[in-house]
Amino acid sequence: MEKPWGTIQAFALNQPCTVKLITINPGQETSLHYHKLRDDVWIILDEGLEVTIGEETFLPAEGEEFMIPAEKRHKIRSLGMRGRVLEIDIGFTSEDDTYRINDIYGRELEEKEELEL
Repeated sequence: MEKPWGTIQAFALNQPCTVKLITINPGQETSLHYHKLRDDVWIILDEGLEVTIGEETFLPAEGEEFMIPAEKRHKIRSLGMRGRVLEIDIGFTSEDDTYRINDIYGRELEEKEELEL
C-alpha cells in the first residue's frame, strides 16, 4: 500500500499469526523440518545465511522474503556469521507441529507420517 511517506506491506492481515525473531549462531543451522498446520513467511534481516526450501537452496540478500507453505521442508544455515530472520507463522503455531527430517544436533527425528516433498 503506497503512502506519501513510503509503503505499508501486510504479511498476515486479519489472520491468526505469530511473529518471531530467529537468530542463527555462527556456523549453526536449524533442523530440516516441516509443519502441517501453518505457513511461514521469512524476511531475511542479515546476509550470510543459506535458506533451503524444498529442493531449492538460496543465498538471500538482506530484505529478501520467502513464503513456505505448510508441509514444505525448510531450514536455515549460517555461513559463518550470526544471522537473523523475521518469521511470521500463519496458522496454528506450536512446537508439536514441527516434524524434523534431519538434525545435526542429534535431536529425535519425527517418525510421523513422512511426506513426499
